[in-house]
Amino acid sequence: MIHIGSSRRKHVVAALTLLGAAVLLVWTLYPLAWMVVSSLKPATHEFSAQWFGFRPTFRNYGEVLREAEFLRGLFNSFLVTTISIIVSLILGTPTAYALARYDYRFKGLAMIFVLLARMTPPVVLAVPFFLLARSFGIADTYLALVAMGAFLSVPFVIWMMRGFFAEIPRELEESAIVDGCSRLTAVTRIVLPLVAPGFAATAVLCALLVWNEFFFMLILSGPATRTLPVLVNSYVSERSINWSAMSAAGTITVAPLVVFGILAQRHLVRGLTMGSLK
Repeated sequence: MIHIGSSRRKHVVAALTLLGAAVLLVWTLYPLAWMVVSSLKPATHEFSAQWFGFRPTFRNYGEVLREAEFLRGLFNSFLVTTISIIVSLILGTPTAYALARYDYRFKGLAMIFVLLARMTPPVVLAVPFFLLARSFGIADTYLALVAMGAFLSVPFVIWMMRGFFAEIPRELEESAIVDGCSRLTAVTRIVLPLVAPGFAATAVLCALLVWNEFFFMLILSGPATRTLPVLVNSYVSERSINWSAMSAAGTITVAPLVVFGILAQRHLVRGLTMGSLK
């Protein structure tokens, strides 16, 4: 009886878990599905709440892609995101390694500062960053956007990579050093290849973070450096909202992330589950 009751309980928990996951999935995908459907609607059905019953058209995508400003924004997003990820990994990885491998007096305080940097509300940092960029003469430039993207990503890189480095046994490095390798050679030849899945997972998540950033890119970018999230917002004016064009632009903005996520899925899963099994 006890065994039957326990088995029944497990089935109920599993069913409730699947139900909750299904509800969460629908809740997450519904806005995206509605955006895609709206992007395919002709002008006569722009304000219609119908999912079906209209003839799909790609005219909205053609209008958006013919805009030189939108293509410029697509290039800006790719450029800022790519450079920000590279800079973040270069700056954050050594710091993460030091936090994972070395013990010193204020190590816990350093981790708190890293966490606070990631949790600080954007509105608190907006004015200082804008004034700083203007005082250095880099407002409305790619340098300001890349610096902002790196600032947002570096704490995340440190937090993620520290966990990955901590899972690598120190004995591997110590054995390499005993065999004549320097510390740098042991790290580059042994440790870094082992945390490659973690690198991939961190890079994917940083790409999502920088690519989708709207608030800081809005206040730091100019007409020539605006990224896609900022440009999508430009379809909203004081008098009207171009829903069809905005939906098409939003779909194009999300599409590279979806493709990138699918291509990097294997590495992402390996990275996020790294160290979960011993």
